[in-house]
Amino acid sequence: GSGDGQGQILQRFPEKDWEDNPFPQGIELFCQPSGWQLFTERNPPTFFVAVLTDINSERHYCACFTFWEAVESTQPQSHPRNGEGEAEEEEPSSPVQPAQLFAPKSLVLVSRLDHAEVFRVS
Repeated sequence: GSGDGQGQILQRFPEKDWEDNPFPQGIELFCQPSGWQLFTERNPPTFFVAVLTDINSERHYCACFTFWEAVESTQPQSHPRNGEGEAEEEEPSSPVQPAQLFAPKSLVLVSRLDHAEVFRVS
């Protein structure tokens, strides 16, 4: 209804945690600090580099690139009725086009090394 949602990790590499370097928990919250929302217009891509500090005081240097993908709205659209008990003439049904919405998708590179300049190079 409101367009608010939660981030979801679709892929990660490596797929399993390394003993000495576990996957940062909550990284999906970090990517969209204002929350995961759908918009009716495509936003421009964004890029930022930040440092996450985990519970063990280990630093994780993160480069986050976010772009917007089109998604189809699956909400049914209802038509208001005039009044109860009144005879209504059925209007021919016309195909309703679903509203096009745009959802953020983020790519995040996490490193233990502080080399932000490497993250920015294309």
